[in-house]
Amino acid sequence: MKILAVTGIRSEYDILFPVLNELENNKNFELKVVVTGAHLSYTHGLTINKIIEDGFNIADRIDYLLMTNRKTQRSKGVGILIEGLTQTVEREDPNMLIFVGDREESIATCIVGNYMNVLVAHIGGGDPVYGNADDPIRLSCSKLAHIHFATAKEYANNLKKIGEEKFRILNSGNPALNNIIKTKKISAKKLSNFLNIDIYNSQYIVVLQHPISSEVEDTNTQIQSTMEAVKEFSDINKIKVIGIYPNSDPGSYEIIDKINEYKSDDIKFYKNLPREIFVNVMRNTLALVGNSSMGILEAPLYKLPVINVGNRQKGRLNAGNVVFVEHNKIDIIKALNQACFDRKYRNNIQKLQNPYGDGSAHKKIVKFLEKIDLNNPKWYIKKKLI
Repeated sequence: MKILAVTGIRSEYDILFPVLNELENNKNFELKVVVTGAHLSYTHGLTINKIIEDGFNIADRIDYLLMTNRKTQRSKGVGILIEGLTQTVEREDPNMLIFVGDREESIATCIVGNYMNVLVAHIGGGDPVYGNADDPIRLSCSKLAHIHFATAKEYANNLKKIGEEKFRILNSGNPALNNIIKTKKISAKKLSNFLNIDIYNSQYIVVLQHPISSEVEDTNTQIQSTMEAVKEFSDINKIKVIGIYPNSDPGSYEIIDKINEYKSDDIKFYKNLPREIFVNVMRNTLALVGNSSMGILEAPLYKLPVINVGNRQKGRLNAGNVVFVEHNKIDIIKALNQACFDRKYRNNIQKLQNPYGDGSAHKKIVKFLEKIDLNNPKWYIKKKLI
């Protein structure tokens, strides 16, 4: 079976990577990768270099990311991507397309696959994302995709509720957990040297905040409240701050401008971190603050307290490690104090059950794909809803 994987940003590539690695090492599959979006952007760390380093065969590089920071950016980008991906699929003639989540790559892949009669496999369907354009896009992908790999039992059930047939759905769990399990430990001293910040002699928190499409006009004030809170918390408690740049959505420029105002010897931000560095940073941090999906999907495996600021991620399955607060400095600081210093609270998080799997999702997904009969029309023709 020939598979084209489509990826556009570091976060979903980390989810996809264990699956790609498993496919690459299975003689029943021929794998190529289509690299798009933020992977090709210097502003976002040119993460295509990581894909090259990982050794995957790159079928195409499709530049569609319009760095306008305007609402027109994503819809125009999808049009460009559909055109480019159509040409790639025609040339490569794959049996299947595979992608993760709910971004531009997701809807473009679904549209191209359906119109060109190529099976589409979706990792992460049935998972709601409050208040963001990504939520209806993910739902649309769930109806357009032919095969579903859900990251939790509840999300697999959601797919059934919207009429997806049981044989198309696998509750695989989150593939990204395997990255965490497989990554070797790095000492705090080596991390300090790499990051150029002393986390060998000092504790730290991590900040990762993205814009939200339905509230893009408020992006500046939202990140302002987060940065004011983490700076005050850092100053009072002598705790370092490690931050990661936001995604490429409209509003990201405002976030980058604001975090640059707060950079100091104790507050460092990075465009991108190598996976082995990032995993070890998360292993040793006191807490994560912001609104990243990793606080929902991966942090339970780290047993990591998370302060989710604002509406992004609301409605998703909370393992019990996430506290939701408004864009208010006092509320954020209060939640940080609980996450970092409340021993009973931290002990309870150590006992939580992870609903996103055990790190074997990549193997389950490939095993499922091996059993698909490409000549059986049931995979191509979706059940008709009355």
